Amino acid sequence: MLEEELAGYEKLGVSLYLEGEPSNSTAIAKACQIADGGGYMRDYTEDEKGHIARVDFDFVIDEP
Repeated sequence: MLEEELAGYEKLGVSLYLEGEPSNSTAIAKACQIADGGGYMRDYTEDEKGHIARVDFDFVIDEP
């Protein structure tokens, strides 16, 4: 699922970040599973050739 998808990015050399810190597929998948009161939003950064170079996961609080 998510961990497998992100592991694929890692194999391609894509950097993964969780809340602005370098991370990995396992830690991000776990954080997404246990997120309480919100969820994680992805932000993709491309390189100069248009390929995904970095994926950031930032916590977003649910609005009441």
